[in-house]
Amino acid sequence: MAEQSRLFLGLVQPPKLVGLPIMYAMVWLFGTVLIFLWVQHWILIPIGIAAYGALWKLADWDPHFLDVVATTLQETPPTKNRSIHGGDSYAP
Repeated sequence: MAEQSRLFLGLVQPPKLVGLPIMYAMVWLFGTVLIFLWVQHWILIPIGIAAYGALWKLADWDPHFLDVVATTLQETPPTKNRSIHGGDSYAP
């Protein structure tokens, strides 16, 4: 197996915005910055800083976690017989 060079590893990293992968940055921006602009309360500043740290740690663990969750929710929606079986049943 060939060794992976630093150039290759740098080229396959996901694009980032404010140090977070794009999906994480959008969650952080919409979840804290826009809410701060809406309610204009200063308590959201420390909450936003804590959320940034939590999202950064989550992105460090798996940069594609939110993409997988979004794709899973889009491709496997809840079924109509969910209330009958107590869960999703994809069997005929």
